[in-house]
Amino acid sequence: MPGAPGRPRSRRLSLGGGVLAGFAARLARGCTSGQGLVGGAELSVGAWVFLMSIFAGGWMVAWFVRKQWI
Repeated sequence: MPGAPGRPRSRRLSLGGGVLAGFAARLARGCTSGQGLVGGAELSVGAWVFLMSIFAGGWMVAWFVRKQWI
């Protein structure tokens, strides 16, 4: 897939992911870093499940886009 001139595809994917995360934070009336950091510090089970889900999701996405990093 050809990229925009002067802008690698990974940067466009990062921008799209950031916009999606921002929309989700607005929809949920909070942010993922607050959920993970504050909830994790309070030893909340829900926050730890959330953090592990974030890491698992990142790992799965990395598996699909790994060829772009080489």
